[in-house]
Amino acid sequence: MTISVEFTAPNLLMVRVDGVMLRTEVDASKRQAHDLMQQHGKCHVMIELEVGATGLQTMVRWDDIDVDHFIKQHIVRLAVVGDLRWRDSALLFLFNSMVPFQIEYFPANQKEFGLAWLTH
Repeated sequence: MTISVEFTAPNLLMVRVDGVMLRTEVDASKRQAHDLMQQHGKCHVMIELEVGATGLQTMVRWDDIDVDHFIKQHIVRLAVVGDLRWRDSALLFLFNSMVPFQIEYFPANQKEFGLAWLTH
């Protein structure tokens, strides 16, 4: 599996991506995030692009399944941490549709800074 979703207190969803993000895995991880947000309410989200992250499968989109609207309404802030070569692609993917929350991208060596930004 290339995507993992984990809830940690206080109201933080950690998403780790490694390898190519496949359509089936993206949809499954969004459904998992949806279920966790239904349980815990609004969350801060951190997406970590691991060293082995290599991109998106064709036709993977941010806003194309039934749970996407709910997820967008339940994200307080979203931070992406990873190699700077993925910055533009990640932000284009996330900004594919209008989002009602702030998004910031942090270099891989600034994960702690990203966590601090999320929660303050």
